[in-house]
Amino acid sequence: MSEWRDRRQGASFRGVPFWLDADSVNVGRRTQVHEFPQRDQPFVEDLGRRTREYKFSGFVVGDDCLSQRDKLLTALDTPGAGELVHPWFGRMTVTPGDCEVSHARNELGMVRFSLMFIDGMLAFPVQSPNTRRLLAEQAPTLLESMKARFNAAMGTVDLARQRVNAVRSAVSSAHAFGIGFLKPFTTLAGDLDSFVYSIVNAPGAFSASLLSDISSFERTFSGYGADGSFTGSSSKASAVSSLQASAPVTDNADVAVVQAAVIGLVQDAALLDLLLDMAQVPIAVAEGVNDPADLDVQLAQQGATVEAGSSTVTNVPIADDVLEVRDAISGALWSVAGDSQPEHFGVLSGARLALDRHLTEVARSGIGLRAYVPAETVSSLVLAHALYGDALRSGEIVSRNRVRHPGFVPATELQVAKT
Repeated sequence: MSEWRDRRQGASFRGVPFWLDADSVNVGRRTQVHEFPQRDQPFVEDLGRRTREYKFSGFVVGDDCLSQRDKLLTALDTPGAGELVHPWFGRMTVTPGDCEVSHARNELGMVRFSLMFIDGMLAFPVQSPNTRRLLAEQAPTLLESMKARFNAAMGTVDLARQRVNAVRSAVSSAHAFGIGFLKPFTTLAGDLDSFVYSIVNAPGAFSASLLSDISSFERTFSGYGADGSFTGSSSKASAVSSLQASAPVTDNADVAVVQAAVIGLVQDAALLDLLLDMAQVPIAVAEGVNDPADLDVQLAQQGATVEAGSSTVTNVPIADDVLEVRDAISGALWSVAGDSQPEHFGVLSGARLALDRHLTEVARSGIGLRAYVPAETVSSLVLAHALYGDALRSGEIVSRNRVRHPGFVPATELQVAKT
């Protein structure tokens, strides 16, 4: 095994490949020498690392050398920094400097380049909205609007005249949804009878307690993966959208009003729960020119809670998963808003826009998926190492594609991360 053969990569800039004869880069420190009278030794002031300039003597060759030349010229003329793949130093972000292109009569079919790239790019701070905070700030307005919506609906009904059995049947599906999807719900109405009793005797107190418990529920970011903060969000959102349609039909007009109000309250509570969960999801910090901080430091700076040594936060979001959750919750918000009064419709619409902005930014900071078909049945460890150079990512492949045994990944189409 030869190290230089294993590490060598094809040279390219902004994805445009080229061949090279030789390369060089200046290294070392920038210094200022201070010499003093009557002293044999000078004082050398260290001014920092020298700006590295990567210089290449390269060329493009072939029957289509002029087309290759034009592509490389376009890449060199494009403003701003770009990605350089150096044969020996790997990938880096650089800015093109003074470059030359030349043609020779005795080298037809070849165009030579003298290339120079400057390492480093001064990044000025750019103000951008904190989409997490903007989403979290929707909660107080949502909370008040949800209470007002429920109280207004229940205020039109004389609850003292309603038959308990009819109300129980009408709100049974809402109770089942709450038990299945809302953790604080079980402490307030663990069984259907207590749920009906609270609705009939103290509806305002029940709605206030439920929404308050959900808004004050302690939440932490548990990672982008299959066992992280997105777990179950899409299914909960889908259940919210279908809750009204799955409710039993009642002939009593007053009971129908109670049923609609209770279903609306449970839907609102679930949407509030989902929005607060999504407000805990940070935007992954993209790797820039300088070495980034560890991911746990980055997440902590964004307000996320990360357990020391946790492996669930060492990944980045999969854009497809984030967009799927975004669309599911956005659809649920839209379906509930469509059955609401104008005031509540406006509040839900504002929350939906804040959710879309935040999760779109989270998806933009992540990576996409691509289809991949192994040539033969192979172990997930071997496949992960072949795709990413990291066998520890084997669990990602297994969970995403629901592989039955990690030692035998079948030779069928798989969904794998692009990087």
